[in-house]
Amino acid sequence: MSTPESHPTNSTAPDPAFVARAPSYNDCLTCRIIGSGAFAATGIYALRMTRSSAPGSIIGKRIMGGLGVCFLVGSVLRWRM
Repeated sequence: MSTPESHPTNSTAPDPAFVARAPSYNDCLTCRIIGSGAFAATGIYALRMTRSSAPGSIIGKRIMGGLGVCFLVGSVLRWRM
């Protein structure tokens, strides 16, 4: 068998058997708990700012409600991925 260095045309052609994959990164359990908890706490805080007794305009409260939901969804995604 010949080595790839002996054929100059093979050095530029990609290997068809090689498939580039993104490296998988797995966090430890503590990192997942802290990250998910931080997202969840921020989402709950943002949702609490949408109460009728909280100061602010109605548009600002709707924006905070949207952000709260986004942070809670981020918490779930952070835990699962």
